[in-house]
Amino acid sequence: MNLITDPIPHLLKKIAVPASVGMFFSTMYYIVDNFYAGMLSSTALAGISLAAPIYFMGIAVSIGVGQGTNALVGNAIGQGRQDLAEKIAGKAISFAWLSAVLIGLAVLFFAADLFSLMGAEGDYTQDSIKYLSIILPTLAFSAHSMTANGILNSLGDTTSFRNSLIVAFFANIALDPLLMFTFGWGVYGLAAATALTQLGSGIYLTIKVRQSRLGNSLTLTNLLPGWSQYKALFNQSLPASTNMFFIALGSIIITSAVAHFGENAVAGLGIALRIEQLVLLPTVGINIAVLSLISVNFGAKQFERMDKIARDSIRIGTIFMILGGVLIFTFARPLISIFTDNNRIIDIGVGYLRVEALILPAYVLSFVSGAVLQGMKRAAIPMYFNLIRQLLLPSIFILISLVVFETSIFGIWWSIAIASWLTVSLQFVHMRRLIKQKIS
Repeated sequence: MNLITDPIPHLLKKIAVPASVGMFFSTMYYIVDNFYAGMLSSTALAGISLAAPIYFMGIAVSIGVGQGTNALVGNAIGQGRQDLAEKIAGKAISFAWLSAVLIGLAVLFFAADLFSLMGAEGDYTQDSIKYLSIILPTLAFSAHSMTANGILNSLGDTTSFRNSLIVAFFANIALDPLLMFTFGWGVYGLAAATALTQLGSGIYLTIKVRQSRLGNSLTLTNLLPGWSQYKALFNQSLPASTNMFFIALGSIIITSAVAHFGENAVAGLGIALRIEQLVLLPTVGINIAVLSLISVNFGAKQFERMDKIARDSIRIGTIFMILGGVLIFTFARPLISIFTDNNRIIDIGVGYLRVEALILPAYVLSFVSGAVLQGMKRAAIPMYFNLIRQLLLPSIFILISLVVFETSIFGIWWSIAIASWLTVSLQFVHMRRLIKQKIS
């Protein structure tokens, strides 16, 4: 693929489809975890649902480094600087390991305090701690995979990551029951299976990087720490990681509010979120494709092409999300019922999905606008919008709905909807204005 000259719809399809398929299996991976946790007990299911936003705080740095690597390596490729692209890619691998180890241990240390702040208490918090005690110290495995994938994405290769996620999914189906029930490790086994599959994915993706045109990035010279490249990676990755961190904190705020409605409410939210992630897969794939395309074309100063990339991706993504919204609104109850027969859990999940059906097109604007700005090396701008969308507005609106108006749990769902549409509309307008400035 030539990311500068090939037709944009063709490139979006070639990059986004494998990415979406890969993320489908990634989401199914955690749905399998939910399924086996439910077999263990409803307490274990609530426990890993509670752990999810805490784990995401840890993995946020890995996602940010992966996105930062994609942007910086893509810019260097667009400028025709092969040596710089290789150097950045190599430094990114070692940078990912160092940052993931530090962040993983720090998040684990404060996990119990975070649960207290969330108002979560009971046996299910112990299962959360068990899960996190394995998954967070091994966070570097995931960070390595994300960074190697960022290198491959800069070349337009999303197929390799897709393949690794497919294999990891099937391996997880076998490892979860083996470690949880046969070995008797319970929740520890659930986390150990995840760590092992992430290690395998990292090894496979390293081989694919070695075989790519950026294979020299894995030489010892390129892998050793370097201040100049680390600084560039930090500046580009920190806002992206902070974006993910805000998402995690936003999840904690929402989970904290939901926890006041009981353990079943937390479990219902956890199941609904997994289903929502499946529906969002086309948008996630488009987001990855847009970041890869914008990064290279920005380096090549193809500004009018960048404008077309943004418009085409939003149009395609919105169509998918409208269809997805109709799907989950109509079939919310049978979808939730796949995972549990507890009517309280089902009702909570159904309510969440039916409100979220109205928000799905907003996520298209958010993901595409954020990817465009990251590719233009304006990663701090999406960070500020995410601060407003994930933390400030939801906190204010949830507080007003629950404390002032004393609403039911639906007050939380509608708070998310209003905050999302207000913020992403402004972000989209800002993104379009910056592209027009570049064109002019």
